[in-house]
Amino acid sequence: MIAAAAAWLGALQLVGALVFASAGLLDMCARGRSAAVRRQIWALAIAVALVLPLPRLALPTSELRLPEVAATAWLVAWAIGAGLLLARLVRGQRLARRRARRARPIADGPWQATAREVGGPRAELRACESARTPMVVGLVRPIVLVPVVMLGAPAAERRALLAHELAHVARADAMVALAGGLARAVYWPNPLAWWALRRLRAHAEDAADDAALHTGIACSSYAAQLVAVARAQLERAGRVAAGGLRARVRGVLDARRIRSGAPRPLRWGVPRFIAAALVLATMVTACEARSAEDDGARPGVRP
Repeated sequence: MIAAAAAWLGALQLVGALVFASAGLLDMCARGRSAAVRRQIWALAIAVALVLPLPRLALPTSELRLPEVAATAWLVAWAIGAGLLLARLVRGQRLARRRARRARPIADGPWQATAREVGGPRAELRACESARTPMVVGLVRPIVLVPVVMLGAPAAERRALLAHELAHVARADAMVALAGGLARAVYWPNPLAWWALRRLRAHAEDAADDAALHTGIACSSYAAQLVAVARAQLERAGRVAAGGLRARVRGVLDARRIRSGAPRPLRWGVPRFIAAALVLATMVTACEARSAEDDGARPGVRP
């Protein structure tokens, strides 16, 4: 039983690597498309990876058997790694909810007026003392947390910040990022799973930056705004993701990049998106089963 479970989990990791590698290839082929399109590629790949275990339960048990000790060690190592990553994910969600509870609602004023001006999805605005940058928390009822130090920002800066965060709300990036974290926990031995989450986050930020630039703010002004926010984060937290900031500033200033503009309402709801992922995962599993049948039907190979 332990050996069979270890073999099943190992095969799942290999098929998951194929899914992430295929998404990476599609991402490379889509370099001429907008960041929103490339983000969608990774979101679908992560959804496929998450539902992939379901159709694979119907596959026959693999004939490959590991020694009992090796199989047990593999399962224990995977469970420890997955448990640590899931605990980290739960801790992040709890911290976000705590921040939202402690933040005070922004009932009226220039931020609410700017939110109505920007348009897009409805989201509650709250002023947060502990937030270093604007952020979206909440999966069902999203809340935009605005740092208290930014409440006096000029109108153009308010408009760009809100357009960026409301783009995250419109594309349900908080839910997609949570799915990416779950996929990383399941496939953590696979480096491609970590890469997939990084690419998803990067394209989501680039797509939201495109939405901010769609408001009419100059690219140079928005790039300077990103640097100022990073500098404030560095002063308060003592660290900043310099690589990610450099890539975002370079993308904002790149006049040749195709920009997605303001996000449209989602064509697919979450159930349809999950259904599409399940169909793709079933197709992958069917191809794998057909390949195993063909190998078993060859002469000299035991079926």
